[in-house]
Amino acid sequence: MAVSHKYLTDASLAKLAKWLRLLGYDTVVFPGKAGRKMLQLAYAEKRIVLTRRWDMLERQFAGELCFIAGQDIASQLKDVIRRYSLKMDNQEIFSICLMCNEKLFPVRKEEVRDSVPTHVFANCNEYNKCPRCQSIYWAGTHQRNALQFLKTLFGGPK
Repeated sequence: MAVSHKYLTDASLAKLAKWLRLLGYDTVVFPGKAGRKMLQLAYAEKRIVLTRRWDMLERQFAGELCFIAGQDIASQLKDVIRRYSLKMDNQEIFSICLMCNEKLFPVRKEEVRDSVPTHVFANCNEYNKCPRCQSIYWAGTHQRNALQFLKTLFGGPK
């Protein structure tokens, strides 16, 4: 990825955060009420704030804040991709844990034998794991469905 923006969303945009992570963009969901502490965290970590709250636009903030008007994930995702010229890069898609925003790392098949369903183990040879939450990821129906959604919206990854 040429430009590596980092994002911080308020809780109302948690689904958008998950999709940005899926695309490989570092995106944190602020756990508390959107306000001063959220802006302080964003500034300290040099993150762009994505929010659905109009009142956040009125606050003094030295960083970048973006109001997301869309109600559905498709329009929200399109808005962020357009505004920040984000790319869908095959090398980055599915590289970040959808749950905790950590970079995934590959693991050997034998290491996940007892952690994935039997049919998955029998049919899949490549796995990634999150170093924080220990979630395991593989190319399955979730990835196929996500790629189909992206293809429908944007013509798919480049």
